[in-house]
Amino acid sequence: MSSEDERTEAPEAVEEPPSEAVRLRAELDEARRRAEDLADRLARSQADYANLQKRTAREAESVREVANETLLAALLPVLDDFDHALAALEGEAGAGVRMLRENLWKVLAAAGLEAIAPVGQRFDPYDHEVVGQANDEDLNDGSVKEVVQAGYRYRRRLLRPAKVIVVKRGG
Repeated sequence: MSSEDERTEAPEAVEEPPSEAVRLRAELDEARRRAEDLADRLARSQADYANLQKRTAREAESVREVANETLLAALLPVLDDFDHALAALEGEAGAGVRMLRENLWKVLAAAGLEAIAPVGQRFDPYDHEVVGQANDEDLNDGSVKEVVQAGYRYRRRLLRPAKVIVVKRGG
């Protein structure tokens, strides 16, 4: 063969690499698209997982709150029993019962229980339940004169309204 034939074949051999480069570039572009798609899917999955963790934590806290609320509501009659026992015991005889009630109250208050102490305040139908009326010249009409049974809240939620006697003048 002549050297001119080799020159003619050489340009043909040079033509093939560009088509190989085009194919490789297409593969690279496809791989980049897949990588971007996978990265996007990963980011969405991570966000979904973070949201799931937050929702699960909120639901667990809600279950805890309901359980605490139920337990505290069940303990309210025990507090009433302590109050009745203290009213019946005088002086040193009630010292032990008073100490037990105070200790129980500290634990319940630390858990979020709040007593409703409405004496002298205006009657509030959301927190109080009227069980009687009385006349009292020292208090305004519609004020709470006496608490018959204590009321309680747990984290701003009413567990039991205070049963009260309200001032009604002229009656």
